[in-house]
Amino acid sequence: MPLLNEIRTKIERDFHRQLPDIYFELLKFSNGFLFESGVVIYSPDEVFERNQTFEVQKYAEDYLAIGVDSGGISILIPFLGTGVFIVDQGSMDPNDMSKISDSLMNWFKAGCQI
Repeated sequence: MPLLNEIRTKIERDFHRQLPDIYFELLKFSNGFLFESGVVIYSPDEVFERNQTFEVQKYAEDYLAIGVDSGGISILIPFLGTGVFIVDQGSMDPNDMSKISDSLMNWFKAGCQI
């Protein structure tokens, strides 16, 4: 997975943050995910672009947007700590976030339900 490692290095350099290992471990199995529920988990090359577009590092600098519900709700994980959070893309304020799972792995195992 040399390309995945290159993308990770670029994102970490540009965000000035180390990315959660669990996210990239999951991406080793697929280049992003699309679930029947409409939940999309971004591919590695989409992560950077989506986080820039929604200015996540400006408004929620401790989080990484990893997906969307296909209806304007971003799915985020913290750079430090655990959990999966959702927030309206019009806000991106951590005070407006709702925690939907205690861990990314548990959320995946449960089918990425929102």
